[in-house]
Amino acid sequence: MLRRNLILNSELFQSTLCIYLLFFIAGIFNWNPVIAQAKFSAAALNSIPENQNFNLSFTLQNSNGKNLRLPAISDFTVVGGPSTSSSTTIMNGSVSQSETYTYVLRPKKQGTFKIGKASIDAGGTTLYSNEVSITVTAPSAQKPKQQNQNDPFNDPFFNDPFGSGQKPESQTFIDDLKKQIKDDVFVKVVLSKNSVYQGEMLTATYKLYFRQNLSGFNLSKSPSMEGFWNKEVELDPKRKQSMETINGKQFYVMDVLKYNLYPQRSGTLTISPAEVSTVAQVVTQSRGGFFGFGQQHNVPLNLKTNAVSVKVKALPENEKPKDFAGAVGKFNFATSLSAKQAKTDDAVTYTIKISGEGNLNLIESPTVSLPQGFEMYDPKLKENLTNNENGISGSKQYDYLIVPRLPGDFKISSESFSYFDPSQGKYFTITSPEFPLKVTGEPSKNTNGNTNSINKQQDVAILGEDIRYIKTSVPDFDKNENSFFGSMGYIALYAIPFFAFIGLIAFRKRNEKLAADIVGSKRRKAMRVAKKRLIVAEKHLTHHDKKNFYDEVSRAIWGYLSSKLNIDMAELSKENAEEKLLTKNVNAETILKLQQLINTCELSLYSPSSNDSEMKNNYTTALNLIADLEDEIK
Repeated sequence: MLRRNLILNSELFQSTLCIYLLFFIAGIFNWNPVIAQAKFSAAALNSIPENQNFNLSFTLQNSNGKNLRLPAISDFTVVGGPSTSSSTTIMNGSVSQSETYTYVLRPKKQGTFKIGKASIDAGGTTLYSNEVSITVTAPSAQKPKQQNQNDPFNDPFFNDPFGSGQKPESQTFIDDLKKQIKDDVFVKVVLSKNSVYQGEMLTATYKLYFRQNLSGFNLSKSPSMEGFWNKEVELDPKRKQSMETINGKQFYVMDVLKYNLYPQRSGTLTISPAEVSTVAQVVTQSRGGFFGFGQQHNVPLNLKTNAVSVKVKALPENEKPKDFAGAVGKFNFATSLSAKQAKTDDAVTYTIKISGEGNLNLIESPTVSLPQGFEMYDPKLKENLTNNENGISGSKQYDYLIVPRLPGDFKISSESFSYFDPSQGKYFTITSPEFPLKVTGEPSKNTNGNTNSINKQQDVAILGEDIRYIKTSVPDFDKNENSFFGSMGYIALYAIPFFAFIGLIAFRKRNEKLAADIVGSKRRKAMRVAKKRLIVAEKHLTHHDKKNFYDEVSRAIWGYLSSKLNIDMAELSKENAEEKLLTKNVNAETILKLQQLINTCELSLYSPSSNDSEMKNNYTTALNLIADLEDEIK
């Protein structure tokens, strides 16, 4: 009996085990985690008292992001941030990831304010957040409610980690703390060189020095770099702080911002100060707090860098090559021809490649000289450039399409490229080889002013440039030739006035119909007027006239919107323009780009920070925006 029970229990255990295994295997094959689509959103409180801080959070879901770009936050002070957090959740077979960037803001005044869309690069595309509307009410008489209990990052007046309930410190107390730590936290700009040649690269690094704990930092005012072509260096987000001793004191040091600068003119150039905002976490001795522990006070700081000057030496005129076009650095120069033999009217590619390190961004396409009998088209540019703390390096390749029109044996002449090496203080010239090209076939009929004259008649001699022999014999007319009277040409000659009259009537009716369509007429006129203003803006761009350039671009945009949307200029605003564009199903991304361009024009009219490169980019943006709006507005 005992043995029988053991056998039964063993069989029951094995059956149960098999059932569990079947369920486990089925679960493995049926579990199919799904990654949701990437999403980027913004969140903040709808209402906040004027004397209270609040969190502005940007959350990226289901993707990894980089290059977070904030909208203008002019109505609030950035007290701290960004602080980042991430999480991964698996629920019912669905996998979700999120990364949150949190900023601490403080209102400047009462009213209702809108924070625009932020953008971030994620998964090979750019995502845009929603806008956030915040109403700032009258100051609260009570202690501000903390968004996260006992979180000093969210409340700069928090001072009791054990919840003793003390009142917030007065502004006088905070000002006293600022004076006490003014030498413990500062920011300055450090130049890699103080004296350079025109076009030679130098690096400007903005460093934050601190002896107090800091709760994030934010660049609140960018420096003005007039006279420099500049390129920001992307810093490693995981960069570590270093230590540095100044006047016997040890400081933590962290790079906040770094630029590669290329001076565009000689003389003494000045880089204006930049401003960085941060929050210092200052610990003071408690006045009898729990166990006598110190109290932490969050002190908002607005730090300002020093202004620095750079002495820029003019490039030497002695031994300057005739073909020197402003290249400064160390470069290689190479040319190639895609074929040694071709037929007339068959395209051949002539390639020029410039590589190395230096002001590659500013090098224009070289001039190519060809023998008579060839046509050449504008080159196609291929860039492979890298910008890091060592400067800009890489290559620029120009592919010229050339078409032979005459047969024969030709030579594509050698080309030269000259550059100035600042490390050696002298010019260098690189010369490419000649390339033979044999062209076969008959002379082309597709000739223009760049090709030789083609003439197959051997009995006509050309005297000088444009005088030919005159034939003195009487021409022998073919008497059997059909008479013009009654021919198709004769009939067509009589029919043309009749059809022209019919076309004139149709054209007049069309004009009358278009004149009656006032809205449609204004829309068609909008594009023409905008293009005319942008042509004027381009002239200001070539003369480096920043104020008039941005004024014309702004007029072009507003004039186009007024005519295209049929809104009187006096009543036109960002808000009603956006509302009207949305009703016409214009893409939200296009509207955001339009808002950013308008803001750029408004700020640049009063800011000296724009350079020619930024003006050119904004000009191109304006052209593309108007073209996009023309396609999307129905």
